[in-house]
Amino acid sequence: MSGLWRILAVIPALLAINAMIAWRMALAENHAETTLGLALTSVVCGALALILVLGERGVRRSGGVRSALILMILVWIGTPALAAIPLMAAQAQTPFVLAYADAMAQLTTTGGQVLNFSVEQNAIMYWRGSLQWLGGYMSILLALAVLAPLNLTGPGVYRSPLLTVEKDDLSSRIGPLSLIVALTYGIVSLGVLTWLLLAGASFFDGLIAMFGAVSTGGILPGTASFEAVAGRVGAWGGAFGMLVGATSFAMHWELQRGRAGHLRDPETLGVLMMAGLAAGALVLVGSQFGPAILNGISLATTYAAPMTEGGTRLLPLPVTMSIVLVGGAALSTAGGVKIIRFLLLFRRTGAELYKLSHPSATKLTRFRGQTIPESSFTNLWVYVLGYAGALGVLIITVAAFGPDFEVASNAAIAAISNAGPAFLTGAGAPGDFSDFPIPAIIALSAGMALGRFEILAVLAFLSPEFWRH
Repeated sequence: MSGLWRILAVIPALLAINAMIAWRMALAENHAETTLGLALTSVVCGALALILVLGERGVRRSGGVRSALILMILVWIGTPALAAIPLMAAQAQTPFVLAYADAMAQLTTTGGQVLNFSVEQNAIMYWRGSLQWLGGYMSILLALAVLAPLNLTGPGVYRSPLLTVEKDDLSSRIGPLSLIVALTYGIVSLGVLTWLLLAGASFFDGLIAMFGAVSTGGILPGTASFEAVAGRVGAWGGAFGMLVGATSFAMHWELQRGRAGHLRDPETLGVLMMAGLAAGALVLVGSQFGPAILNGISLATTYAAPMTEGGTRLLPLPVTMSIVLVGGAALSTAGGVKIIRFLLLFRRTGAELYKLSHPSATKLTRFRGQTIPESSFTNLWVYVLGYAGALGVLIITVAAFGPDFEVASNAAIAAISNAGPAFLTGAGAPGDFSDFPIPAIIALSAGMALGRFEILAVLAFLSPEFWRH
């Protein structure tokens, strides 16, 4: 189980490093409360990382299913508590629950905001952006190291032999896997940042925009659109980063090894198709072709923030929410149900229609060169029904505390799809949840976390059978 402890140590260590960087910025800006909060965060996270590293020495047992699922829940529930400290300190008399919800929005790459800060507070902007970037890394790593070996990312997911992890010993390869993901994620991030700098962005603005693009978190450096950071050329660089973030990182690693297959991959093609459909809808309602493609990519990848002036506001909200609900590829930073599940359901629907006209025929469902067993479709339907049920409960809970049903529905879909900026309220900023009452914000933050869990993992964790062995 030592590998699982290593993740628990690495995350607060990364938080401590980023807090030190943000602390230096806050010190230069003369924000005393923010400086104190970031210093405290750095000390607490550094001490916690050290304790976990020392505690790992006495752990030699292999980590199995239970340990892995507990790890995932600890990461997504516990990390925002640490990340909330600077946010609470930077704004006087902020309840911890609101700071926690804002940190949850960033770490789950949902984006948006629960707390409103001045755009002049670069330290807080950097902190939020780095949380989104770290959250994207956590999403990929946990999907590859925990969810994929347990078959919780959906049947037919692209698998690389290099990234294969044994179900009975999930901890043995977490160390090498974390380095592989860091290398791939880092190369993409550096490439997007370089593009933005060459397009004319300042270093700080380019860094914040890169954080949001690669993680599909949607943060912008105080601008109304991505295009305002570095012009149209820079926006295309950001869109490329979003597409890389929203497609399989297992496949990206294979690309580094000389095995290119993206344009033959059904998930990648599915994400591009959704971007194309969104762009087509925008053109139909009056958008120009270039901005329509950019904003279509933003929606399909669950980045969801405006790429150009006006963004996606031309689209009816049900269309916007339907696109982000589909989501990106499995093993990516994107949220949503994930495109692979819809592709498999479409394949299965075709097989069932064929059997209606040929009752005695046997029609197997094949995907990525493999036959998908019947049991996988049972799990798939359980996932879809569980996701729909969770969304329904979230909508009713949020609506019960004040907002009308339409607003509650849009907020709930944006939260559970990890596409916060898709939530639009009149002239308000995209993804601004600050007007919701505290109980509704608590429910939305739970939805954001649930969007990063797999429904089947949550059901397994809540099952008595999970704890009996």
